[in-house]
Amino acid sequence: MKMTIRTKILGSTILIVSLSLLLSSYITFTYMARIVREQAVKDNMTKLALTSSSLTRMQDRLFKTAETIIADSQINAGIVHKAGASMEQAYFDQVAVMKQLQRFVALDASLLNIMIIRHDGKVFSNYSGYDSYYEEYLGQGWFVPFKNGSSGTRFSEVHEFSYMNGAQDVISYVILYRNWEDQTQNEPYFLVMDMKKDEIGKVFNESRDDFERIVLTSGDSRIIYDTGTAPGQVIQQRDDFIPLRYDAMSEGWSQQAYISKHKLYKSIRPILVFYLVIAIAGLLFILLLVAPLILNFTRPITVLARAMRRVSAGELRTSVNIRSGDEMQVLGEGFNKMVFELDTWMKSAMREQEMKRNMQINLLLSEINPHFIYNTLNTVIYLSHAERNKDTIIITKALIDILQDTIKTGEQAFFSTLADERNLVDKYVSIQQYRYPGRFRLEWDVPVTLNSCTVLRLMIQPLVENALFHGLFDLEEKGVILVSARVVEETLHVTVSDNGIGVSDRPFELDLKRNPIHTGQTKGIGLANIRERIIFHFGVEYGIDFESVPGKGTSVTIRIPCMTAEESPLKSIAGL
Repeated sequence: MKMTIRTKILGSTILIVSLSLLLSSYITFTYMARIVREQAVKDNMTKLALTSSSLTRMQDRLFKTAETIIADSQINAGIVHKAGASMEQAYFDQVAVMKQLQRFVALDASLLNIMIIRHDGKVFSNYSGYDSYYEEYLGQGWFVPFKNGSSGTRFSEVHEFSYMNGAQDVISYVILYRNWEDQTQNEPYFLVMDMKKDEIGKVFNESRDDFERIVLTSGDSRIIYDTGTAPGQVIQQRDDFIPLRYDAMSEGWSQQAYISKHKLYKSIRPILVFYLVIAIAGLLFILLLVAPLILNFTRPITVLARAMRRVSAGELRTSVNIRSGDEMQVLGEGFNKMVFELDTWMKSAMREQEMKRNMQINLLLSEINPHFIYNTLNTVIYLSHAERNKDTIIITKALIDILQDTIKTGEQAFFSTLADERNLVDKYVSIQQYRYPGRFRLEWDVPVTLNSCTVLRLMIQPLVENALFHGLFDLEEKGVILVSARVVEETLHVTVSDNGIGVSDRPFELDLKRNPIHTGQTKGIGLANIRERIIFHFGVEYGIDFESVPGKGTSVTIRIPCMTAEESPLKSIAGL
């Protein structure tokens, strides 16, 4: 389906405006998303810094507590093995150390247990009665790296500590130190401080909602705390998360946080929706303003296109009235002038064509009239010399009737009925029988229903004349000329056949080239004349069929439309 220029301009405008709005929306959203992301990263890095500050303070308290314990001479003196001391004295020393350690635990809510392990494996703790448990506790995997000296950090992995109130996950801070109160041994002591994991979790509670996940790792990349739903799960980089990292903490502790882009961009979606609404409203507003302008601009083009279609359909009295004051008005005036000149030229051309047709038809018919006169007058002269007055009167009257037929005007100058043509041929044959008595006879095989059919005037007579001179003139026996007519698929077939000598050496082609048809004739007319008139009036699909067999005869068939007088083609010619 073809699109009008109005549709193309309107569609192009909608497309350009829509693409512009979509592109501007995309750029605006991308820019806003980048600003929001940068600002969110800054804000969340600040939150991570605050969390790191809280964790650092927790570490600092732990470090200061450890320093205080290591520097406390009373505690260190109480844990030294005294040779020769009684069990009672050793018990009182252990209780004294326990009370001192309980004081440190009470001062720091993040501490659950403090242990000092002497070089001989003796454990001093803030809990009493745990000697057998401590032996099993210190044999667990978390303490092995410290005992072997292979740990790269002073904090252990997360492990479980069981006491009278139950079990709790802790992170142990382990440090080796030299007890200066023990002068008998150079072996180091272990100070183990179990820090509650839950206390670390409290630090992340405030920022938990701001991040999809926060992971706290130690200096050897072990996970200390994980806010995820599956603690310990491997962290993978994904396009729907923004990763953050904060490392400014003691002992190599590091925070890895992940911000959900979905949550981050959710806050700016209302802004995007609002902008899209504004963009669509702007598009509609622009269309409301532009559409009338486009319609007004393309209206002259539409008027011109419709007028051109009417002109192409043959309506040459078409005109347009464009008053736009621009180039379109100039085009409209030029179109009107062109159509007026075209109409004038067409009328003049049709008048000239009609005159040309009439002249050409009259010229074709004039070729036949002298031929009749020439042959007939020769016969009249012959009869006058023979003093056959009665025959002279008959042939003269037949000639007069034929001449009256040839001087007809109007539609009768071009067409006649099959019955009139038969009457004309009978008169012509009666004249020729005077010239060639007893040499031939004429037969008719024409249904009465076809007598009213319209045919070309002087269409059959030249064929009868050709049959006489071409076919029968040199025949020794009496010749027969048969004129028949029939209708085949709405086409009238008129056939003139003879039993003469036939035609050889391409006489038919020679006749079509308008050469003389018989020696002694004044002018060759026959088949070429009839064929040209058939094509002129009815078109190239109609014409003449020629068949000839030497020694048996010749048959010439004329094919024209089967019409009555009311359907004469000359009416359409006159209508021009």
